[in-house]
Amino acid sequence: MALLFALLGIGLAWALGALQLWPRTRWVGELLPWLGGLLALGVAACVVLGIANMLLPLGPWQSPSNDQVLHRLFGEGTLAMRRTDWPLLNRAANVYLGLDIAWTLLALCAASMHGLVFWAGIAERRRRTHRLRGA
Repeated sequence: MALLFALLGIGLAWALGALQLWPRTRWVGELLPWLGGLLALGVAACVVLGIANMLLPLGPWQSPSNDQVLHRLFGEGTLAMRRTDWPLLNRAANVYLGLDIAWTLLALCAASMHGLVFWAGIAERRRRTHRLRGA
């Protein structure tokens, strides 16, 4: 279930750029670079936290993992952390949950930036065709 949430979040971050296609929601296109920048700052903060924990006498790399963050956000025993009946999906979820949260933030950042550029290109092509038809 946690893997599904991650994929859903990445898809949603990418699809936010589609809001540029409607005239009433074009202002969202101005907010998307800020969202990507905040996610990139989150990645940088995780990396700095991990390096600081490694350099100080606190032990090995200790940036939070995905499962630690999900437990803190949703609490213990949440539906997001339950196992499925499919062993392959359970293994993939275990790999994902063991990863550093910086990888998820980086994927969200890349998805939001790619979505912004992709949908901005489509919006620009639509504007050009409307201008050519009107001229």
